[in-house]
Amino acid sequence: MMIARAAALTVGGLAILLAGIALGTAAASPIKWVAVPLGTHQFGHLRAPDATVARAGPSQVGFKKGGNGCGCIDGPGGPVLFDVAPNRSIWLFDVLNHRLLVWKQGRPARPARTIKLKGLDVRDFALGRDGTVYLYAVYAEPPAGDSGANLWALTPGAKVLWRAHALMGNALRIGPNGALYSVGVKRAAAWTPLTTSVGRPLSLAQQRRGTTQFQPLGGGMHLIANQLGPHEVHFALVDRAEKVVRAWRVTGRAKLALAPDTLTPSLVGGEPVVQLDVSRQTKGAFLWEHQVLRLGPSGSRASFSLDAKALCCNDGTGSITPLRIASDGRLYQLRTNPKTGVSVARYSVGARKES
Repeated sequence: MMIARAAALTVGGLAILLAGIALGTAAASPIKWVAVPLGTHQFGHLRAPDATVARAGPSQVGFKKGGNGCGCIDGPGGPVLFDVAPNRSIWLFDVLNHRLLVWKQGRPARPARTIKLKGLDVRDFALGRDGTVYLYAVYAEPPAGDSGANLWALTPGAKVLWRAHALMGNALRIGPNGALYSVGVKRAAAWTPLTTSVGRPLSLAQQRRGTTQFQPLGGGMHLIANQLGPHEVHFALVDRAEKVVRAWRVTGRAKLALAPDTLTPSLVGGEPVVQLDVSRQTKGAFLWEHQVLRLGPSGSRASFSLDAKALCCNDGTGSITPLRIASDGRLYQLRTNPKTGVSVARYSVGARKES
């Protein structure tokens, strides 16, 4: 009896969430769950990268020294933001040197060019489909009469196209229609459009009206993620008609946790690629890894683990991008260490035999 009641509560978790956001059609129909049992997680079995697409030595990128752990102290300790352009060039924000470093595709040994951002307090950046560089930034010392606009649009050559006032949350992301969004304005899962699909700024009123409660995906889909407990997470694709197209129940014996700051989910081949943090406390150490899943019609079509401690010097505040899925459908990981420098690794998320 107790087991049946627990199962009913678990299965009802996402339905209750959907009902709470007034998705009547979705909540009215029974959800057909796709089970994704992860079983016992084997810590230390990390996926090797397919390629290293960018690297720089510790003397080529700014790191703070003198603290504990990775050698960083309070405040930004080193790079924590990167992006992959549509032409597959790699862009890294070198925060302590106030600049963007750019690697050309196929030339990982050293940055091909540098874009100086001196005088700006940059909190995040994103690359548009047409090459526009978007900055969430303000002047470190505003000039007299400055408007205080916090959203900048630059050409790839760093010429300012425009500035505008924007509602800012936890991260800048490009949506499925090419518009720039801010994630986490007032609500952690909310997506607020900041530009049109062709890169023109929206007014604050338009930004508020366009805010959606969950992540927009291609084809009019939205992705909903819900933490049911320490060992269970739900994901669902919801269409324009507010109907659940497919829903997955991910379970595991190790502790599972949604980590929206780590990876923004994306559709690859029409299937969502998502990430969970998997952890376990032992007597001697805290074990912690990123579990990447490609969710298919019958379960997990690809599953692998990455080092969650590869991004060094994150002080726990501000935007970070440890992982990204680029427009080429591949996963990229930022790896930093003041002793060895910076690198960006690439992984395929191609389907394997379902499990």
